[in-house]
Amino acid sequence: MRNRPFFTCSAIVVGALFLTSLSSSAQFVGNNPQAVDKRVDDLLAKMTLDEKIDLIGGDTPFRTHSIPRLDIPYFQMADGPVGAHIPAPTIAYAAGIGLAASWDRALALSVGQQLGRDSRSRGAAFLLGPGVNIYRAPMNGRNFEYFGEDPFLASAIAVGYIRGVQQEGVSATVKHYLGNNSEYLRHDSDSIIDERTLREIYMPVFEAAVKTAKVGAIMDSYNITNGEHMTQNGRLNITVAKDQWHFPGIIMSDWVSTYDTAATAKGGLDLEMPFGVYFSKEKYSPTERWHHYSGRDR
Repeated sequence: MRNRPFFTCSAIVVGALFLTSLSSSAQFVGNNPQAVDKRVDDLLAKMTLDEKIDLIGGDTPFRTHSIPRLDIPYFQMADGPVGAHIPAPTIAYAAGIGLAASWDRALALSVGQQLGRDSRSRGAAFLLGPGVNIYRAPMNGRNFEYFGEDPFLASAIAVGYIRGVQQEGVSATVKHYLGNNSEYLRHDSDSIIDERTLREIYMPVFEAAVKTAKVGAIMDSYNITNGEHMTQNGRLNITVAKDQWHFPGIIMSDWVSTYDTAATAKGGLDLEMPFGVYFSKEKYSPTERWHHYSGRDR
């Protein structure tokens, strides 16, 4: 599957996640990449171009489009990271900083398992957690959700949490990639982070999520990092996550964090949430649809 158009690559990713994590058919359950590839190729061959575009944008605030004629279901999402909040009510677990303060990997695994169970009970394919942003300033209103300021500790807790969730057949979604260190002006703030600091402080927890925990999804953040909005940041999405870390899963936007169709398509985003505003049939004109590539061989 090489050099495919952007939206086709995204359909492959979503289809693969569905088949490996959610399918009730014994033929495709478990680690059988050849069966998954064949099933996805069969589905892609039957899909229209408009159906492929639908598949890369949300249909409702926490759900993707379904394709009933091909028996492709919608993918439900449970908001996180400290409970499966869609729909409410739900169990509320200790905040991320409390979990990290335990220094207990086994506890992180257990919490992840319970979150995965709660998500699964709601029919969710994705849990939108864990939140793992490294503390940059004490004023950030979401610091309590994250695992502190030490990248080693944050990585160890995140790996346990993710493994626990995914043992329950639900994809964890590590967020918010990358440098989302302020709720104030979060659409406009630019996190200027030099390369060494990125590699040694801000990236390790995301890298561990991908390489060690095999997380199924990454959520791109609202903010700008080093001059580019994260949903269109090709260097961090494609060069780092997809090429250097070999991330095979799905990169989705934070809710309403996309800003441009072409830049986002070329910047490595796979799924726009909560709706397909920029990834839509209206935005992909007939002359443009075949010219948007993710920049990565698949």
